[in-house]
Amino acid sequence: MTSLNQLMLDAAVKGDLKTVEQLVSQGADINFTDPWGNCAVFTAAWECNIELLNLCHRMGAELELEDNNPLCNAAYNGQYESVKWLVEHGANTAFSFRKTGENALHYTISKTSEISQRTGIVRLLIKSGTDVNKKTIKGESTLCFMRDAFLKGETPLHRAAAYGNEDIITLLLEAGANPAEKDANGDTPISWGSWHLRNSAVLRLLLYGDVPRIG
Repeated sequence: MTSLNQLMLDAAVKGDLKTVEQLVSQGADINFTDPWGNCAVFTAAWECNIELLNLCHRMGAELELEDNNPLCNAAYNGQYESVKWLVEHGANTAFSFRKTGENALHYTISKTSEISQRTGIVRLLIKSGTDVNKKTIKGESTLCFMRDAFLKGETPLHRAAAYGNEDIITLLLEAGANPAEKDANGDTPISWGSWHLRNSAVLRLLLYGDVPRIG
């Protein structure tokens, strides 16, 4: 028999706010998380369902979750309005995963789709105090990429060098991201940009110290 909690979560996934509210009033837990890490507030943030976010918030949903953090995952999915809502409602913008060290900036700068949304998210996170020099934990697996992907002690600027646009890189640099910061393998952001065959405009932004100039 399907539990009240699971019925509530199923309704949240379908965007059926009336049923979510009804089931919570009958005793369902708005913070219920299924074995795969799904919960109502995560679904709302991922899908950019602001009405559902508002409902979850009124019913006491937790915003700082470890394994399925809504801020990081909304950022990963390029959902600017979700990120904005979460920041405005007190989500911890200094959050990073204990296992991986990744923060919301790392999650934002892991895909090249929705690039204008991601640029806006980076701007918003920086303004909210998210650490632009936070390093990941070397050797840990990450959910930000596909399979068999392991972290290298990189900062958000390392990822931006590989996947971000010029605006994202500029925003990070202006906020104090260090272009000379080395990952666990001794590589800097311009190394990452070089591996990913970024154009000269991007690479020029990442120059530091005595790195040879780019014509």
